Amino acid sequence: MLKTLTVGALEVNCYVLSDDSSKEAVIIDPGGDAQAIISVVKKNGFKVRWIVNTHGHFDHVGADEELRRVFNCPVAMHGVDVDMLLEAHEHGVIFGVKTEPQKRPDVILEDGSLINAGGITLRVIHTPGHTRGGVCLYDEAGGRLFTGDTLFAGSVGRTDLDGGSFAVIMDSIRNKILPLGHAVKVYPGHGDATTIGKEEKTNPYITGEAGG
Repeated sequence: MLKTLTVGALEVNCYVLSDDSSKEAVIIDPGGDAQAIISVVKKNGFKVRWIVNTHGHFDHVGADEELRRVFNCPVAMHGVDVDMLLEAHEHGVIFGVKTEPQKRPDVILEDGSLINAGGITLRVIHTPGHTRGGVCLYDEAGGRLFTGDTLFAGSVGRTDLDGGSFAVIMDSIRNKILPLGHAVKVYPGHGDATTIGKEEKTNPYITGEAGG
């Protein structure tokens, strides 16, 4: 089962992905509105095994600490973005958003790391460009890719912030995401879901109609 919540002031897509038989679940990018996420988990009887951040920006990590306390489960993210996670509270203030200070993640992810919850396996794909430590999470069995702020429907993640690079994000998309196949459904950090095939054909950044 996949539940999608739009959370926080910047309207981040938080995903709660659960295994139907065991009810074990992964929370991806809980950027805010912790109580709404907790409500969905409890209503459906999910057993949260992981909190995973696709990158360290404040709008994607804001509810990490509260959820970790409630569900007593590890927080995982790529090591390169840990400092960004620890500074997320200060970054939020710049945008007028108050978030709880975050602690260090319990688990450091690398390219190829696996996140397991019941019968679900998510493979970590390191996709820098939006941030240096950005990752996508690939559910190969389910044909789903959670892209964070790397790839959106009709766009790509912004690259003008610290650690961003247009050349790098496009390399990540072309060489790590597109090869997964046209049928794979894309669940981005903001906005509507799409497919790799649709983006390869129509996304102006991929077709070359838009520049960096």
